[in-house]
Parts: sequence; C-alpha cells; structure tokens
Amino acid sequence: MMTAPEELAKLRPELRYLRIRVQTQDRARLTQKSKADRLEKENKELRDQVKKLKEELDKIKKQRDTYKGMIFKAKVVTSSLEDKTERRLGGQLGHIGVGRKVPARIDKQIRVFLNSCPHCSTPLKRSDTFETHTVEDIPNFEVTKTVVTKYKSERQWCSNCHKEVVGKPTQVISHSKLGLNLIIQILIFKYVCRMSLEVMVSTLFQTYGVKITEGGIIDILKRTKRWLGQIEYGRLLASIRSSPIKHADETGWRIKGINGWLWAFLTKTEVYYTIEETRGKGVAERILSASSKDDVLVRDDYGGYKNLKLNQQSCWAHLLRKSKEETLQKGCSKQMGVLHSNLKQLYQKLEIEISKPFNLEKRIQIHQYYADYLKEITSTKFKAKDAQRIQTRITNQGNNLITALLHDGIPLTNNAAERSIRPAVVIRKISGGSRSDIGAETFAVNFSVIQSIRMRDQPLIPTLQTMILKGTAGEN
Repeated sequence: MMTAPEELAKLRPELRYLRIRVQTQDRARLTQKSKADRLEKENKELRDQVKKLKEELDKIKKQRDTYKGMIFKAKVVTSSLEDKTERRLGGQLGHIGVGRKVPARIDKQIRVFLNSCPHCSTPLKRSDTFETHTVEDIPNFEVTKTVVTKYKSERQWCSNCHKEVVGKPTQVISHSKLGLNLIIQILIFKYVCRMSLEVMVSTLFQTYGVKITEGGIIDILKRTKRWLGQIEYGRLLASIRSSPIKHADETGWRIKGINGWLWAFLTKTEVYYTIEETRGKGVAERILSASSKDDVLVRDDYGGYKNLKLNQQSCWAHLLRKSKEETLQKGCSKQMGVLHSNLKQLYQKLEIEISKPFNLEKRIQIHQYYADYLKEITSTKFKAKDAQRIQTRITNQGNNLITALLHDGIPLTNNAAERSIRPAVVIRKISGGSRSDIGAETFAVNFSVIQSIRMRDQPLIPTLQTMILKGTAGEN
C-alpha cells in the first residue's frame, strides 16, 4: 500500500497538467470575451455606416430618375485606375498560352482503323495517312495492386567457419510485413500530400487494395522516425550548426491540446525542425550552440535570438510590414507616413548595395554611412505615437538591420524561413497539432528529412529508400 507522500508524488504530474489546462481555459475565456466586446462595437459602427449608405443610395436613385431621358445618353464608365490596378480573371491580354507537351517517351502505339464505313457500311481499304493523338495515363488500377513476396532464406552451413549462415534479401526491412515502397508512399501521403490519417486509409485501399488502420499508419511513422533519426536527423543539425549562413523562425504547435512551438532552423539545402513546449531563448541557444561567432543568423525581431553569440541580420520584411500597418490605421500621423516612405527607400538602396560584387573595404564604408542614417532615425524626437512605436523597433534591432552589408550572400529578409514554416502550418491546420510528445518528435524528424531532400532537388523516392535502409542496417 502506498504512503501519503508516494500518492502525492504520483498525483503531482496530473495536478500540474490540470493547472495548466485551467489557466489555458481562463486565458481563452478572457480572450473570447474581449474579442466579443470588440466585435460588438465594430458591429454597431457598421450598422450606422450601412444606415447612412442606404440613405445616400436612396438619394442617388432619386437623382438618377430625375435625369433620365435627358440629352446625355447612358454610358457605362469604367475607372481608369481600376483598369490599372485590378487584374481580371482568366487569360490576360497578350498572354502566350502554354499547353501540355507530348512526352518524349512513347511506351506503346495502337493503330486505329475501320473495316467498314460507319455511314453506309461500305468495306474500307487500309491507309498510310494518320491523325495522331498522344495520351499520358496512369496504369490500370488492376495492375497497381500490391505484390506479395515470400522470401525463403536458405539456412546454409559454412565448412570453413563451421557456422550456419542465412542470407538476407536486399531492399527489404527486417521484421517488417510491409514493403519499403509502401512505407515511402505513406510518408509521401502524410508529409508531401498532407493527407489526414482517415484519407490515407481510404486512398491506400482504393488505389492499391491495402487494408491498414490509422493505428498501423501511426506505427509506421514512428518506426521511420527511428530509422531516419539515427543518422539523417543528426546530420541535419550538424549541417545547420556548421553553416556560415542560417535562418530561424518559429510558429505555434499544439501538443495534447497544450500550446507549444515548432522551430525551424535552415540553410539553402537543409531544414531542421524541432517541436518544444516553450518559445524561450534556451531552444535557439541549444540548437545553435556549436555555431561559430562569425556565422550570420537571419531572423525576425523576436527577442529570443537577441543574445546569441553570432552575427545577426534582422528581417526587413517584418519591419516594413509593421510600418505599413501603422500607415493604414485611422488617424495615421504625417510623421509616420514620412518614416514609412524613408524606410522603403532605405530598403531599396540596401537591396542595390548587396546585389553588387562583394568588396569588404567598400562595404565597411557603406555600412558606416547607413549606420549613421539609422542613428539619425532613432535619435529623432517624434511626437506621434505611431512613429514612436516603429522607432522603438528600429532602436531594438539597431545595426542588425544592415549586417548583410558586411557579409557576402546575406539576404535582407527572413522569407526563406517563412516559406519553410508554411508547409508545417498547412499540416497543423489539417491535424490540429500532435496528440503526444512522441507524435511531435515523429513529425519533426520525418518532416525535416523529407523537406531537406526536396530543398536539395534530390529524387525523393530513391533518396528515402537509401536513407531508410541505412537506418535499418543495424536491425537486419
């Protein structure tokens, strides 16, 4: 029988989990309440606007009826501004159409002819002139049924070693009742086609006649995580750390219904995902711990990267987006409008500078010039609150906005990381996140490897075959 301290220790994790859930629900309730109040206020304003617009519309209709029949003919006027800014649906004027090209490989040819005229039934002679029509299609569904193979490995005796030896079949995973191609197809359905488990079960049965449950698919994904994680996942992390240029970004990811974070660290040829419970700076410090102090990290203005011991380039896209949002607010100040215009011009000038051939001495001079320009912006005493908010952002980032001038090949934006996060966000919207810590780890490992293969433009299926067989080598 357990003692009271033992029972208390056993219940402590459940108490922590319930406490987190209560806090989460309270925050969600407060958020929904404030959102409801705000929407009610906006709804009232919209009703007033609709009422005014209806009154103006009635007034305009009366004027229209008054002027009907006058000497000016009715004429549909289209705004020239709309013609210039709005893109019409469908093909555009001057657009050159692109059709599907005839494949270079022809697998078979079928000659079609008639024995008699379809109109009068007169017998017809064969001809040497043709009308050609090339069709590209998938094999008949009856052909794509699974191939069940029974391997009979002979137990043989070596007269020299005096040992029994048994041969192992190639391209086969030991102790697995499913073949390598089927496993890779499941990975593609999950991480490339972004299918849900239910849709995957149905598709595998309808297409290949394979009967497999959702639990069976989850088990396969966990096993591939083990195979790929033994070698390839660690290689990706080492490559990220050793790269002189790297990007980082993060987004929300729920684990067991509790908010967590998916982090993405990438270079031009690989991406490393990890799912953590926190968005704290410790995650970035751990992942990038072995990076050189001369490396450059391209990131947004999140403070978790601020104290990392390596060079940093802040994302201009985030700064310009926030600046533009301020200009679109009702009652935007003139100071904010001028500041936004100056920031856009500064970004365009920086783009021109980093596109030129790299010359360190010249770049140092240019860097000093733009550092003085940023200092002038941050030292200006703005009276408008909106301009002050953007000024604070620039002050916090400082010369990290122009680090790209001192290094070759550094972009001014973190768009690469944003693009690497987007596929994960789409999968998150479909799945809702992960149901367990193991599921989160499985997604991070498998998705990292598959996305890295695609970033390198490597053939996905043969590359995955090689990686999985290497990962299972110790299990055969």
